[in-house]
Amino acid sequence: MRRAKGFTLIAVAVMALGIGANTAIFSLVNALVLQPLPYAHPEQLVQMYETESAPGNFPLSGPDFPDWKAQARQFSDMALYNYPRNLVLNGSGTPQRVTGEPVEANFFTLLGARAEVGRTFVAGEDRVGGPALAVLSHALWESRFGGDPQVVGRTLELDGQATTVVGVMPASFRLQPTVNLWTVLAMDPKTLGQRGNHSYSAIGRLRPGVTLAQGQAEMTAIAAQLGRTYPGSNSDTGAHIVPLHDRLVPARQRASLWTLLAVVAVVLLIACANMANLLLARALGRQKEMAVRLALGARRSHILRQLLTESVALALAGAAAGAVLAEAGLQAVTGLPAFGMPQFNTLRVDGTVLAFTGGLAVLCGLLFGVAPAIQMVRPRLADELAGAGSTAGTTRRRRWLSQGLIVGEIALSLMLVAAAGLFLESFVRLRSSPLGMQPKDLVTAAVTLPDASYATPAQQTRFNQELLQRLTAIPGVRAAAFSSELPIEGGTNGYITPPGASAVAHSLVEWTRVSPSYFATMGIDLVRGRGFSATDAAAWDRVDAAPPQSAAPAFALPVIVNQAFADHYLGGQNPLGQVFRQGDDGLHLRIVGVARNVPIQGLGDGSEYPQTYFPVSGLSVPRLEVRSALPIAGLQAALQKAVSSLDATLPVYNLRSMDHVADESVSGAALQQWLVTGFAGLALLLAGAGIYGVMAYLVTARRREIGVRMALGATRGAVMRLVLRRGAAMALAGIGVGTVGALLAGRLIANQLYQVKPSDAAALSAAAAVLLLASLAACYFPARRAAAVDPNQALRWQ
Repeated sequence: MRRAKGFTLIAVAVMALGIGANTAIFSLVNALVLQPLPYAHPEQLVQMYETESAPGNFPLSGPDFPDWKAQARQFSDMALYNYPRNLVLNGSGTPQRVTGEPVEANFFTLLGARAEVGRTFVAGEDRVGGPALAVLSHALWESRFGGDPQVVGRTLELDGQATTVVGVMPASFRLQPTVNLWTVLAMDPKTLGQRGNHSYSAIGRLRPGVTLAQGQAEMTAIAAQLGRTYPGSNSDTGAHIVPLHDRLVPARQRASLWTLLAVVAVVLLIACANMANLLLARALGRQKEMAVRLALGARRSHILRQLLTESVALALAGAAAGAVLAEAGLQAVTGLPAFGMPQFNTLRVDGTVLAFTGGLAVLCGLLFGVAPAIQMVRPRLADELAGAGSTAGTTRRRRWLSQGLIVGEIALSLMLVAAAGLFLESFVRLRSSPLGMQPKDLVTAAVTLPDASYATPAQQTRFNQELLQRLTAIPGVRAAAFSSELPIEGGTNGYITPPGASAVAHSLVEWTRVSPSYFATMGIDLVRGRGFSATDAAAWDRVDAAPPQSAAPAFALPVIVNQAFADHYLGGQNPLGQVFRQGDDGLHLRIVGVARNVPIQGLGDGSEYPQTYFPVSGLSVPRLEVRSALPIAGLQAALQKAVSSLDATLPVYNLRSMDHVADESVSGAALQQWLVTGFAGLALLLAGAGIYGVMAYLVTARRREIGVRMALGATRGAVMRLVLRRGAAMALAGIGVGTVGALLAGRLIANQLYQVKPSDAAALSAAAAVLLLASLAACYFPARRAAAVDPNQALRWQ
């Protein structure tokens, strides 16, 4: 290795790239798929859902949970928690928006998680009228309080309410990385809300020895009993449990990880083929050495063992460099905003990953070393010892082996380039899917109104209306609105009795509360009817302030539905003027307009959800929408100034353009596409280098033949065409094999593509063209070298 520094550096670099890529992706697979959750007896932990007549899993109805907990016998414990909510933190430094999650007092105990400083919640602290307590995340503790252990016992102000810090969780507790702190969830009927309103999550722990199927059977029976007890709200409600690990790493993410691992495995195979060709080329200079060893009595097995040891040593050196590259690449990828995978286990190159890397290096060393080693222990002794080995060139068997490796490299590269093309086309179609709005110059932000200061709807309405006036007065702002949810980022839903239904029929639809200016500001077209007016919002305000005991259809409140609602529930009927009921409270709703569909759960979710818009004058957590061509930085300052002029304690947060919101929703697909494309580019580079090396090797081996051809009258152009034809033949053979492989492999990634077929002709044709051009480019310089051969020197060359 010392004497052949150039060869060693090239070999180590090739293996570092191949093994490093595998090490990095295996680190992700190991941490997210193979390792168990970092909690006590993680195999017992399950995520709990409710089901409805509509397909899919739904959050829990709060009042159902105490019944589950009281009746379940296959579970040792259950814990309820609410969705994270935005809170305003005061009491230490400037006001800060934080994400808090209300949890039942036994939440941490169920998981077996302990506080690093202080304690977690204890039984009874979630009773009605209990103290306001909080447990901080390690990240918030360090960023806001400088890691001061004296923070335990300190009183902070959360949304205007005095809250005592009782503990700090360790940095390793990353069940929900976006959560900054946990508060106590009061387990009283008022907090849990109405039965049938799905707004909670729960984790359960199965008793030792209880299987998932047994737990599911018990929950199904309990849900059926609740359906008989509460037929109005629970007649179609079921229960479903899944392993907590499966909830944290959904099937789509697992498929993406396995796909990436398969991609880098192909890259490694290409690297091994390259290494095999490098060793075959190097064998030209070592043939006499091996012949002498054999002539002096060395056994072929001894030489074979030596050569394989050399190969493994090269692979291990490459693995060491690859581990360094993997750690750097892993930190870079996980630090990207687009990296949306959970990090409940630390993502790093640990002992398990290093053991995998070492084993992979040994396997690769044997894989790429065995064929060249077999060739080298079978030299033509008479020719080599007589000094004719170099003139004899190489055997036909060795040429076929080298060229076969190149064909394999091209085939594997084609598969990766085709996959990259499919993912790229899928991503482009996903990102360009209809938004149903005009995102240009549209900016969104949010404000949280603390309950202590804005407890009544009148206070919230006053703040919202005054804020809209200030926003529209900002120079450069053309329109402003607010809403309860933001398109693409999910929403809330509720029950309705569809139009024309004679009996109470529960159907879940998306509910969004909006200001009257919402549709004009967002650029959402109304395909029928009219928009909301201030009078519509005032009518709803009166209902919210004093809900009627009953409402006749003649006094139906105005709503706007989307096109999916009209298509699903009304078919070809005119939706305008149609009346339906909201939930079980008897409120009648009259359709005054139909809006274009906008994505709710994310771009490309494959569903068009029925949606109902309600007009309101105020919200406790208004999502602001502002249409302005002002730069983001300037608009941020203007928005904060407008909010501070009303309440200096309120921060403006989550300021983003609507295009950025759309980009965030497809960030996972973008990351996968860029990684696959990057690995495909690496494979293409390795394949090109391999073709170049083999063609240069063949030109060297056939130098005497080329000299003879030129001495007999062959032109330089003819010699170049001869070499290029050989390279093109290998490329076409590899493309043919790779096309078949790409069609077969495409079936494995079909469910990860959006509106793209795995057999897409454009992607396959583009991949074939790229490989052919790359192959011819790699053959060009060896062809020029062949054309420059001096016939006199070639004929004298030994």
